[in-house]
Amino acid sequence: MTAADKAIEELSGISIDWKARSLLDFGDQPLIEFYKDFDLIILDHPHVPDAVVANTIIPFDELLTAEELHQLSISSVGPSHDSYIYRGKQWALAIDAAAQVSAYRPDLIQSPPTLWDDVLSLAKEGKVLWPHKPVDAFCSFATLIAQFGSPLCSTNSFIDKHTAEKAISFMIELSQSVPSFCATSNPIDTAERLAEGSDYVIGVCMFGYSNYSRKNFRKNLLKYYQIPSFDGLARGSILGGAGVGISSASKNPELAARAAMAMCSKEIQVGDYLTGGGQPGDVSVWKDAKANELTADFFANTLSTLEGAWVRPRILGWPELQFSVGNVLTRILNAKAFSARDLQEIEDLYPQFIKE
Repeated sequence: MTAADKAIEELSGISIDWKARSLLDFGDQPLIEFYKDFDLIILDHPHVPDAVVANTIIPFDELLTAEELHQLSISSVGPSHDSYIYRGKQWALAIDAAAQVSAYRPDLIQSPPTLWDDVLSLAKEGKVLWPHKPVDAFCSFATLIAQFGSPLCSTNSFIDKHTAEKAISFMIELSQSVPSFCATSNPIDTAERLAEGSDYVIGVCMFGYSNYSRKNFRKNLLKYYQIPSFDGLARGSILGGAGVGISSASKNPELAARAAMAMCSKEIQVGDYLTGGGQPGDVSVWKDAKANELTADFFANTLSTLEGAWVRPRILGWPELQFSVGNVLTRILNAKAFSARDLQEIEDLYPQFIKE
């Protein structure tokens, strides 16, 4: 974002002073803790319901035309733009797009595995990394059960227990075949290990970071590719990404909306935002030849995964729910065993945290 500041100011006449949050805070910190200090807020779409009910953000529907919002929707990468819709209103604009994908070292392996059985085989050779600290364990769980055909909340219950059993059994098998440090690693930790050393050749269920696919960013370049799957279709990966919202405490909401629109413009997205390390929310950039040349085909190689991604439901209380489920999954993976009681515990967490 800071790399695009000058271009945004030239396009909109508005300058922005950014303050960064940690990746952990981006995923876990409620907006109510800091919204009063800012005009614009970068947020993850599962936070939208809690942010709306806490009256910390305002909808773009009051500041942009229906045509402007429609154009952003049709130019979005997969379901990224629409993931910020809640109660029929648009609460953020997708400036960034991401989902769980995988990465490999092209200098160490020619053809990365796209099927989970092949991933397991390579893992048993000691060549695979899988980040599964609690929040990432939850994301992998959500991806796997979506790939098995019964996503979270797709039935009358939070989980389909038969599907959850298959997913957790697979996760235990995979956890036994990757290094122990994976239990405390996130996708960035994993990308760092892959890029800086040569002991491992691929990492799976990692949110993509295109800077690792840019020359001279790290010692070795990573190539990203689609999420492994059981059927080769690379569907069901949990959608991530980032959107820009407007704080309800802003004294300049109209200017904030104009700045947000500038961030979403193709001129910015394919320009300084991309070259500054950004991962645009505009699908035309993902198909752009120069963007792919810059990033070792990061965008072209992962677009199908983004387009077939699974979107977490916008439900009040979801951030606390996924945090708690992640902790249960971590306990299971540490024990390398689970029971019907564990599945029931995951199911019972839903009514404890979901408020609507």
